[in-house]
Amino acid sequence: MLSDMGGIYTLGVQPGTRIRNNLIHDIASFTYGGWGIYPDEGSSEMLIENNIVYHCKSAGFHQHYGRENVVRNNIFALNRENQLMRTRAEPHISFLFERNIVYFDQGRLLGSNWSGEGFKMDGNVYFDTRSPDIRFEGKSFEEWKAAGHDTKSIVADPLFVNPANFDFRLRAGSPALKMGFQQIDISTVGPRAPAGQ
Repeated sequence: MLSDMGGIYTLGVQPGTRIRNNLIHDIASFTYGGWGIYPDEGSSEMLIENNIVYHCKSAGFHQHYGRENVVRNNIFALNRENQLMRTRAEPHISFLFERNIVYFDQGRLLGSNWSGEGFKMDGNVYFDTRSPDIRFEGKSFEEWKAAGHDTKSIVADPLFVNPANFDFRLRAGSPALKMGFQQIDISTVGPRAPAGQ
């Protein structure tokens, strides 16, 4: 195994790039850097949506540095060390993180550097199966919101069908659906038999 890698890895300015409808899981590494979706080294102007990322060693999502990426309507679940990572504080907006579900049972919600105001997060659903008191870079959820982050987000069980068996469909009554999250259809993801077989 290598280090510093992602299930999907990007590099540089890529206007028009879409990373969508992927199922990414079990990304490991020798020492560090087993990330699910990894916009590295200036990755910018991309749309990352409708992906399910789970069981990654270092984090489900990690942006090293970049500009104006949009991360929306994804599920990041059951990653080990961290759920989300941001390495560099920048003077511009690095990414918009909206209408995502982050669900975990170990590790931290946020890893590395979340200082400054160079990111926007809102309309998300967060849930730690261990405790309703999720820490956001050492802050309570109320303190995090008071700093201007996730003001319309919630901490609540998203009501997955069977997360223990990686069935991340949402049950009726899910608070995520009420917030505008769209179900992610993975029925056509992955290897399939050729048509007619």
